[in-house]
Amino acid sequence: MKNMSMRLLLLVWLLAGAAWAGNSFTIAVVPDTQLEVLDGKDTRLANRFQWLIAHRAALNLQCVLQSGDLVNWDTADHFQYERASAAAKLLDEARLPYIFALGNHDTWATGGTPEKPGGSARPGNVHDNLRNTAVYNQYFPLKRFTLLGGVFEPGKIDNAWHTFQAGGHDWLVINLELWARSNAVAWAKTVADQHPAHNVILLTHSFLTNGKTIEQRNGGYGDNSPQYIFDHLVAPSPNFRLVFCGHTGAHGYRLDRGAAGNEIHEFLQTYHDPVTNPVRLFTIDTQAGTIQTRVVCPSLGQDKADGSTLEIKGVQWMPAAARP
Repeated sequence: MKNMSMRLLLLVWLLAGAAWAGNSFTIAVVPDTQLEVLDGKDTRLANRFQWLIAHRAALNLQCVLQSGDLVNWDTADHFQYERASAAAKLLDEARLPYIFALGNHDTWATGGTPEKPGGSARPGNVHDNLRNTAVYNQYFPLKRFTLLGGVFEPGKIDNAWHTFQAGGHDWLVINLELWARSNAVAWAKTVADQHPAHNVILLTHSFLTNGKTIEQRNGGYGDNSPQYIFDHLVAPSPNFRLVFCGHTGAHGYRLDRGAAGNEIHEFLQTYHDPVTNPVRLFTIDTQAGTIQTRVVCPSLGQDKADGSTLEIKGVQWMPAAARP
């Protein structure tokens, strides 16, 4: 009955949009999964990826994004990374592209001490520890990101850009480090400027607050606030269209305008969910100018009934580039 209900929901979702051929496609955004890698018997992360792979054709799913805090903290045996990496291997084998942002729990800043393991700050300079992502990059090297176009720092996925084509348009995803350094923000602005015909998506861990405002703080140990990132990267770039983030709260949506009058649609999806495995789906119809979004929990076979389902109309995308 659960599987039948899920198939019915998916059919209704597909019929609600315009014809898939050519114009309509889906992006999946996975929220913080740090609670899903603590127990070797927990299958929620793999189950989510399996569901996305199984529904890839029906959704015309182009890529899977993850908004940070993939793991909760690192340990000597790296068992949380081992589990996250094994789950992502399902996407590798299905050749379903993915793009991940790094959260504070994905860095050396979070980990604790032998007396207080897990979740608290590690000893040492917490600011410097935030930029220590060696273990993350060991388990998620550049070669795993098949849409990758370039990086800010050689050999590190912390700040990177990725491109794909869908719906007759060009798309650029920039994953930006948490509470980013000024030079990383400037680098990202240059990338956006170098792709003037692309619809740009920012993927970063902290951006919106639970109150649907842009975060004004840098966490106390980062560099620049999300407001700085908005002011120096997002707002000045006429081709920015979407921002995806996590870190706090559960879900939220905010609409801002850039300096060129372009609408910027910003979505929060966090869900520190100890039971289910939510994933937000964004179905974009470039011809109709719509975004349909919902949060589905594959482990339950149903959508979140929390007000996160939304349809946005009148979206103006960057003009489609001429195709040879």
